[in-house]
Amino acid sequence: MLSSGDRLGKLFKFVFILIILVTIAVAVTPMNLYHDYIKQHLKPISLSGVGGSAVKGSAQSLSYLSAPLGQAEWLLYPNSLNGVGGKIRVYKEDYDLTFDLRKATADTQDFNRITGFLNWELIKPFLQMRYGQLDGYAQVNLSQVEYNKNTGFGRMEGEITLQDFKLVKPSARDLGTVKLTFTTQKTGIIVGNFTSQSSAVNVSGTLYIQPRRWQLKLDIIPKAGFYELDAVLNSVGDRRRGGGRQLNLAGFY
Repeated sequence: MLSSGDRLGKLFKFVFILIILVTIAVAVTPMNLYHDYIKQHLKPISLSGVGGSAVKGSAQSLSYLSAPLGQAEWLLYPNSLNGVGGKIRVYKEDYDLTFDLRKATADTQDFNRITGFLNWELIKPFLQMRYGQLDGYAQVNLSQVEYNKNTGFGRMEGEITLQDFKLVKPSARDLGTVKLTFTTQKTGIIVGNFTSQSSAVNVSGTLYIQPRRWQLKLDIIPKAGFYELDAVLNSVGDRRRGGGRQLNLAGFY
């Protein structure tokens, strides 16, 4: 069974794979969309059910290293000799993300904004919960995101907010909201701070993102009287002195 660190690392990789999709913009620059020719230049990305053109098109199915990632749509335009801008949308039942692309080249991707949502179904495997059921979705609203395939993230601002957060089983409880706010201290050094607004649980901590490395320190503390939530979280991370659970993880991406 994968550890919490390995699972969180996989979540990072999943998001980064979506970011890699902007290379489609570089790969489909030719005026005519001859898919039999273009598909050789898209690897490890593969498309099927391609429609439209290099400027405005779509794919019924998009895969990365044979892993299906859902449908895709793009609206692109050249903005330099070696780069393009525009928008790329990737969506499936459990997520819908739109990348507002300032400029993409073969090595770097610079986004004005990344917006959309991720359902709780995508998040919960990384907590390794053995009992009970939570629900909700993460609203993504990021800006000034810069990514380089060699060094990783260079800059990120904005928020990811867990909304409609609730305990479904063994009883129904509203858990409020949890917010992760990103700021860039300097190029390549990004800090994400967790805060919560809830009558049921306190969530606080920090996610550090450095060149090709990440570290998470997170405290999850159910408030007095919420025994069901305490039981549901019993398998998450490690027991925290003073009550609640603590995640202290690190890895590479």
